[in-house]
Amino acid sequence: MIKKITLLIIIILEFIVGGFFLYRYYHFAKKDPIVAELNSENIEVNTDSEFEYFWELKSYTIEVDQPDWLEEKAVYTYNNDGLNERYNYEIEKKEDVIRIITLGDSFTFGLYVNTFQNWTELLEDELNNSTDLCPNKTFEVINLGVHGYDVPYIVEGYKRRGQKYNPDLVVWLESNSGFFRNQELWRPLIENCVKDFEDKSPSVYESCFQQAKDELESKYGLDGIARKNNAFFDIFFNMVDFNKAIFFGFDRSSLLEKDFNASELRIKSYPLMEFRQIVPSVYNLKQVFADGHPNKEGHETIKDAIFESIKFDLKEICF
Repeated sequence: MIKKITLLIIIILEFIVGGFFLYRYYHFAKKDPIVAELNSENIEVNTDSEFEYFWELKSYTIEVDQPDWLEEKAVYTYNNDGLNERYNYEIEKKEDVIRIITLGDSFTFGLYVNTFQNWTELLEDELNNSTDLCPNKTFEVINLGVHGYDVPYIVEGYKRRGQKYNPDLVVWLESNSGFFRNQELWRPLIENCVKDFEDKSPSVYESCFQQAKDELESKYGLDGIARKNNAFFDIFFNMVDFNKAIFFGFDRSSLLEKDFNASELRIKSYPLMEFRQIVPSVYNLKQVFADGHPNKEGHETIKDAIFESIKFDLKEICF
């Protein structure tokens, strides 16, 4: 129970969330959603995973999110598989369906925008409205993005919930934070830091969070973190053919020096990866919320860039 509470506090701090509340919103997929205030019982931690801190979102849940600075509430609908989705998807893919899995962290999940407004849902609509792209085909874009996930957790999530859908294409969006984040390494450091304080206030967790990140970067450096991530890319590409996976990132000219160096290191250390850094910077375009996550316009920008890029890949799949 203590681990769940600690995890919850850290997640809230990581996304700078003022508060989450769940309530009955509407009937979803012919079943009443779970309605409850967010607490340690509303996330599933270490559900038979090899990772100590791994968590998943519960299915048939509706989450309403509105930190103090967010003008409009964001409503996330979790489907029968615990994915931030409008629809449920059959496991067995029909012959007339082209299926895409999207992977990533909060930028793919769609933090602070309604489910139907995140880039993965917009991409699904755009593809299905493009009747000349793949005639007589229906596109399914299944979103496995989860806020806070790092490379190992994204791979774990795909293994547990993604590969069974037998996708034709996998699209992984790198938000820049994925170059550095490692949940299993920094969570023990945070817990060790927090135990020295009698006051367990959010400010203490925030201070320990930053201290842990600095300590890891100092200890391992970019090279060390890249090597750890590459071990999980090895696992990922044992499940997904190189030709079926495309990684997207923001325009390299817009990256800060640290992010640029990390990006270069990933490309050099894993050269077989298809990494298209062609998404316009939502930061430079000022299409972000106060905390730096893409707003509705930012998700449109991400969708447009990915759509234009994968059109050529999909034509090969279609014919």
